[in-house]
Amino acid sequence: MNKTPHRYKSVESKTAQRILIALGASVVAVAYGMARFALGLSTPRILDDHIATEAQIGYASSLSFITYVGACFISSWWLKNQKWKLSILAVLASAVAGCLLIAFSTYAVVFILGVGVAGSAAGFASGAIAYRLVRELDPARESRGQAIANAGTGIGVAVATLILFFVGSWRVVFISAAVLAVIFCLWFCVHQVEQKGNPLEGNSAAEKRGSVSALLVPAVLTILMGAGSSVYWTYGRSLAETQTGLAESQSLLFWGLIGVAGIGGSFSGDAVAKFGTKISWSACSVILGASVLLLPFSTSAVWACVSGVLFGALYTVLCGLTIELGRESWPEAVGGATSILFATIAVGQALGSLIIGFSVALLGLPTLFIAGGVLVLVGAGVVWLKKARGTPV
Repeated sequence: MNKTPHRYKSVESKTAQRILIALGASVVAVAYGMARFALGLSTPRILDDHIATEAQIGYASSLSFITYVGACFISSWWLKNQKWKLSILAVLASAVAGCLLIAFSTYAVVFILGVGVAGSAAGFASGAIAYRLVRELDPARESRGQAIANAGTGIGVAVATLILFFVGSWRVVFISAAVLAVIFCLWFCVHQVEQKGNPLEGNSAAEKRGSVSALLVPAVLTILMGAGSSVYWTYGRSLAETQTGLAESQSLLFWGLIGVAGIGGSFSGDAVAKFGTKISWSACSVILGASVLLLPFSTSAVWACVSGVLFGALYTVLCGLTIELGRESWPEAVGGATSILFATIAVGQALGSLIIGFSVALLGLPTLFIAGGVLVLVGAGVVWLKKARGTPV
């Protein structure tokens, strides 16, 4: 993989790179863990406040995934033209607007609109962060840096849970996300890493994209993962409460554990280095699928929490592995490939959420969780169809 030459030798430069990774994780935490996935955390209380019905929350979640897909492709086009800052500013604008609409909604239509706008924030984030980290981190730490930044999702979920636990208002969670989006997005844009005299040249920063066929199997894998996991992100906390009779504080603990476990996704780069992408994806798909299947059969808080820990950790690891799929498919366009493959995760999530919205009343949540787990498990076999280094499938 051809990269911009790096000559960072000073302690100050290494510190600046660490700060950049932390800021990338913070942007991901706000865009994913709070603006996007706090919906599942808040669903029981939104239902209690009669802001929206279960079906309307399913439609809102589906809209969120659709806007996420659109944002991913817009971001991918911007990155092709080296406009990563524009993509990060779009994270800021959509997170602030969407989260404030959700926070102050009193009618379902405003709530659904807010969820849709907030969902696009994550779509603008992933590719832009991956694009910048590829170019401004030392090669030896770039893969680990990508994994750590991606694991910010778990941090955001955990922070959102703590806010709800101590404040008790789901609206404050979204207001907090709006405030943090302003701080971290602007900081990420202005933070400097490259040394004077070693700027990112226009030609060296340009992406050289590979063939569309190289992304075919990765796209199928991410669609399956997205479709299978969508039911958990939207209704995981609700099912945990109804299935095992968790109290409010216990269900908050359940959701918080998902977030804390998600921090384990920072080891996705290590998994690839040791086992390779195929073995890593296959094994993680089996465990993630099992975690989704486990929740509707959980009869106690312990088993629900086991399901949540496995789900949070393995979902985040698979998102980290998605970046590696993009790197292997388009070695010289990691940012663009990341945007596209994260979009296909959301395509699966949008389809899954739409089906859930239409069928939840007819089939019930336990049946939909079983279907979701099976879809994730299918990816464990499909990954072996992937060719190496972006060759046509």
